[in-house]
Amino acid sequence: MKTHKTAKTKQTPLEFHNRIVDQVVHEAKPKGIHVQPATQWLLWLAASLLVMAFFWMHWGVQANVSQVMQQMPPLFFILSAFAGASLAAWEAITSSIPGRQTGKLYRVLAVLVLIALVSIPFIFFVHPGSLDLGKALVNGTGCAEGAAFSGLIPWIFMGWMLSRNASFHPWWTGLWSGVSAFLMGTITIQIHCPSWDMDHVLMTHLLPAAVGTIFASLLGAFWFSRWKK
Repeated sequence: MKTHKTAKTKQTPLEFHNRIVDQVVHEAKPKGIHVQPATQWLLWLAASLLVMAFFWMHWGVQANVSQVMQQMPPLFFILSAFAGASLAAWEAITSSIPGRQTGKLYRVLAVLVLIALVSIPFIFFVHPGSLDLGKALVNGTGCAEGAAFSGLIPWIFMGWMLSRNASFHPWWTGLWSGVSAFLMGTITIQIHCPSWDMDHVLMTHLLPAAVGTIFASLLGAFWFSRWKK
């Protein structure tokens, strides 16, 4: 009697690719206790709010902040900054966890919110008679330093948290983590500073967030890739 050997099922290139990807993702997951993305986001929010409260206790807030926050342009600016920071924080967290990346629609929404945030000063805030961005930066050095420093602390915390994940795209993770942290710095200094002039807000409240984001993306390329070594 002849015996028939069971033929091995051939895998298609797509099936082979998917199997390899699944194996790599599984092996890339960080060892030990894995903190869920939602929990990481809540930890980022709590830490950022604590940092903001700490700086407001030491620097104070603008005298008429409650009245200012009832006006649409300032309120819209603060809400846009917070929405942008929140969306960026979630993108940073999910981009650092294999298999949890957000879709294109989410990223488009986050970018649109950031564009709206930068556009608000040009459209609604007081325009000086003659635009002098260099002078605005020199005169507002204290605000620029405050925005940068109050954003740096949340970023260090987020960086420590994200470095425990396993980002396949560390530069991208660093970019979004910088946006989220330094926009919280923008909010911190904006609640403190009574100036809503366009040039002052652009150069001393928003520019530090942009510079901090560039710094975070470059450092993130190294920091968030340590798990590979």
